[in-house]
Amino acid sequence: MRTGRPRTSSLIVVVRAVLSLREGEDDDLIAAFQSVPARKRAAYIKSAMRSGGLTIHHVDGLPDDSELADSLENFLM
Repeated sequence: MRTGRPRTSSLIVVVRAVLSLREGEDDDLIAAFQSVPARKRAAYIKSAMRSGGLTIHHVDGLPDDSELADSLENFLM
């Protein structure tokens, strides 16, 4: 007998992301993720995104992360 989530005929979209959290800067997020069991993280993230006022932003004109990192590195020199 199979247990668990029933099969669905809906289209499933998989989104993979990696977060790098820094101690001292992201301590609240680190604590939040440490309080969530690993198998509940996806549900936790979806709930947080839905309750946090997630809106669609136009990102076409924004610099990418590598440009921001280069700019910060040059600023600190």
